[in-house]
Amino acid sequence: MGSRGDAGLTVFTSRRDGDIVLVTAAGEIDVASVGQFRSALSAASGTGGKLVVDLSRVGYLSCAGLRVIEETSHVRPALSIVATGPLVLRAFAVSGIGAAVPVRRGLREACAAAGA
Repeated sequence: MGSRGDAGLTVFTSRRDGDIVLVTAAGEIDVASVGQFRSALSAASGTGGKLVVDLSRVGYLSCAGLRVIEETSHVRPALSIVATGPLVLRAFAVSGIGAAVPVRRGLREACAAAGA
């Protein structure tokens, strides 16, 4: 299932390899779209399986988006993140959240880490 918000963010949730819930976001996660992102992660957190959030198609991640990821990590400690964009990687590095929520460079690596 997926949703396209007016704020320039598209979020899809799917299953991968049976027990991995994959949330894929594309666009920008900022004050205008963070509610949509929060809703998608909240819904995915309520399902069984391991949770992987793919941000490789996200060009910008605000502090509000980082907060949602941090909140989700408290509910789902085995959360795994995929990020490749320089602004998104910098947001994780500067905020310190990347230390608590490991950020992977590829989907395969993130799925394997979620399985650990």
